[in-house]
Amino acid sequence: MINVIVTGPMGKMGSLIVKAAHEQENIKVIGAIGRKGRGYIGQDAGIVTGLGTVLDALVYDSIENIIDECDVVIDFSTVDLSMEVLGACMKHKKALVCGTTGFSKEQEEQLISAGSVIPLLKAANTSYVTNVMKRLIALAAEALADKAKIDIIDMHDERKVDSPSGTSKEFAIEMAQASGKNLWEITHHSLRSGDISSVHNVIFGCMGERLEITHHAYNFGCYARGAVDGALFLAGKPIGLYSMGDVIGI
Repeated sequence: MINVIVTGPMGKMGSLIVKAAHEQENIKVIGAIGRKGRGYIGQDAGIVTGLGTVLDALVYDSIENIIDECDVVIDFSTVDLSMEVLGACMKHKKALVCGTTGFSKEQEEQLISAGSVIPLLKAANTSYVTNVMKRLIALAAEALADKAKIDIIDMHDERKVDSPSGTSKEFAIEMAQASGKNLWEITHHSLRSGDISSVHNVIFGCMGERLEITHHAYNFGCYARGAVDGALFLAGKPIGLYSMGDVIGI
């Protein structure tokens, strides 16, 4: 049995991750981390997330209260909370699945360097299909390097703060490495509207023709299930920096 802590249980991802973890027989949610002063601190995570089942897992306002009891922390929260969680995981030598986006360049470097201290799965997108798409666009970018202009369109709900999305940035890096293009040659377009779960559309514009590779997420459940699979993968792994590609085996 793998004991996990989930951050942001009232967030759009945190609540779904708690539910996805509860559906796995070999994972136990032992606690959740919320912001200080919130009314749900001290309540059961199963009730807070709307699961309707008491999990005997309280919501704490400090990860220090529970971290020693866990195997893996799953963090899809805010930049500030994620950096706090990262520090605690490094201090207590706990594995971390981090799906938060919007980090500064310096924070990204801190996150990556943590892979030399703890087992760390860093993934801007934990969807299986999106990570398969990453391989496909790298292949297309390599083959069409001198023939296509590459544009990435990402669409998300109106509450998403970072733009372009973390997934778009990862896509651009992947294609730049595959094609030899500079990052600035790959153009980002972002739309934040309504309750769009997620759309990423990569367009290879050639003379007289174009190729489009697109991923549509109908809801956030695919990311939650991927995050939980990431925690299962990470448990017991040696120190290192891992990706969803490692989880999927591609």
